[in-house]
Amino acid sequence: MLVTLDTTRADSIGCYGAAAARTPTLDALAARGTRFARALTPSPLTLPAHASLMTGVDPPRHGLHDNGMATLPESLPTLAEAFAEAGYATAAFVASGVLDHRFGLDRGFARYDDRLTAEVVGEYGYPERDAAAVTEAALAWSAGLAAGRPYFLWVHYYDPHSPYVARGGLPADAPPQRRYASEIAFVDEQLGRLLAGLPGDPERRIVAAVGDHGEMLGEHGERAHGILLYRAALEVPLIVAGPGAAGGRVVERTVAAKDLAPSLLGLAGLPPPAGLGPPLSELFGEAGDAKRPVYGETWLPATAYGWSSMLAVTVGSHRYVQAPRPELYDFAADPAESRNLAAAEPRRAAAMRAALAAFAVDPGSAPAARPVDDPELDARLRALGYLSGVTGGSTDDIDPKDGIRMLAEFEEAKALMSAGDLWAARTRLDDLVRRNPANVPFLMRAADARFATGDAPRGVALLERALEINPRLDFLHLRLANARLAAGDAAGATAAFRQALDLNPRLAGAWLGLAQLAAMGGDGAAERALLEEALAAGTVSAGISTRLGQIALAAGDGAAAEDHLARATRLVPTLAAAWWSWGEAAERAGDLELAARRFGRAVELAPGDASALLRTGQLLARLGRTDEALAMLERAARAGGGSPAGVEARRLLLAYGGRREPAADLDEPPEPWRE
Repeated sequence: MLVTLDTTRADSIGCYGAAAARTPTLDALAARGTRFARALTPSPLTLPAHASLMTGVDPPRHGLHDNGMATLPESLPTLAEAFAEAGYATAAFVASGVLDHRFGLDRGFARYDDRLTAEVVGEYGYPERDAAAVTEAALAWSAGLAAGRPYFLWVHYYDPHSPYVARGGLPADAPPQRRYASEIAFVDEQLGRLLAGLPGDPERRIVAAVGDHGEMLGEHGERAHGILLYRAALEVPLIVAGPGAAGGRVVERTVAAKDLAPSLLGLAGLPPPAGLGPPLSELFGEAGDAKRPVYGETWLPATAYGWSSMLAVTVGSHRYVQAPRPELYDFAADPAESRNLAAAEPRRAAAMRAALAAFAVDPGSAPAARPVDDPELDARLRALGYLSGVTGGSTDDIDPKDGIRMLAEFEEAKALMSAGDLWAARTRLDDLVRRNPANVPFLMRAADARFATGDAPRGVALLERALEINPRLDFLHLRLANARLAAGDAAGATAAFRQALDLNPRLAGAWLGLAQLAAMGGDGAAERALLEEALAAGTVSAGISTRLGQIALAAGDGAAAEDHLARATRLVPTLAAAWWSWGEAAERAGDLELAARRFGRAVELAPGDASALLRTGQLLARLGRTDEALAMLERAARAGGGSPAGVEARRLLLAYGGRREPAADLDEPPEPWRE
């Protein structure tokens, strides 16, 4: 069993020294297994890091350098394929759209559960689900396993990823670090539930828990992860327990987390596929190579922000970071990585730069050691993606250590947008784009500000510029499509929606956009066909199910409407439109009490919707629940003001005798309104 702990710093776990951590499950695994005190991820990004965990090779070999940008080459064998070929039942349960099967990590898994609800998204727009939902799905699968059959189960927990939800009774406004810790405690609790519920003898089960990357939490100026290559982002928990893993052992040397793949195969008695690196020696009673270089990289600064990418190599307790201003740290003597030794120790820096460049060469060719002043070093570093040209677009060659300062200004501009100060936000965002014109997030938000201030042509141009820089982002095509749709450019919107679906066939927003275009053209059959095609493609969306329910209602197909709308409310219990339409289905079926309950839920979720309040009041009156009806109509009158719904609510208040005269806050509008 492989458990990947997304966005989990090593020092957030109790057995790694976090005194206040509530991680009894992971701590117990470490007590009965082997814990690696300094395991490093090759990338502080989810997809590249998991690609390395599944293949045992670094990003220069597997080619996945950023989220959502590429698919794992079919020529690379995966861990799941090796287990499947050996007769294991294989299944994976992932918690974020970052690991969607289209990126290739599903190879070898008979069951790859990545069906996530489109409307349940995190900070960066990817669909996600929490640890409880992942655990439920994994337990349901395991319950159907044939007795005695070996299995390989991968479970991915994503909860510690931003935004941090306050768990376990923690106040919602608790500091970010405490909310982050509560998310990790929640994952630990769910992992314990999963381990307790799995079939088979726990003593025979091999369990490996590993982080994909850490979280900076404000260190060195970075709030989250993906930009800088410091300990908080690179050091991850790595624990292996079960047969073959000595109980209570702690390995102090620096190791590569990717070496877990050949290690798991070795513990299971299976030969690793050709091309994998060496296993973690200590799991097999051997001493490891304390001086073996460990690779690290991040291309996100280049692909997203138009800055320079960064590369790193760690040897023992020293890390060298290749950037416009190179860095060298002794993190054993300087855990905060606050003293850059690159200038003070030029020979060590040069030697480590050469060790870094060697990762650009296929390890199978076993290149001979080269002198430090080898003229091919720069070419090999460019082959790794350092500096310009990593996306086919342009970069502004900004050192991420400098660029990250602009992110604070970016957050301030977004806060101005949220507060409604649109012109001030536009000015700030325009300035950021001027200083950093290859920055995709800056371009996207600057486009939003233009749309909000009535300059749609400039907004569209900014989105088109962002797509020139990074054309493989499905959500960018979706934004452009919606902008063109709002501007009345149906043909341009259709093309952009289709481009988004070419990249992500399960992108609910693109399907809904195409369906809306069909409806605007008066082609109801085409609208329904598009939405059904979306479901056939595997899209999971409460919005799509709601619209199909509404279409079925209009066609008089009550049974189909009931099915679609019930599914929509299960997927997103807080979607008011689904509850409202579901209430209409009950009303048409003649079950007024059920309709009232469903309408009531819709009103709870959208308390300012005057039309919903009015309709609910009318239904309550029909049921003879006069007091409740009058209260609902008063709310409708207040919320509706002089709108048709507000006017009708006033009329009914008088008609039902709730008041002989309207209350002061329910004054009639000046125009005649009675029928």
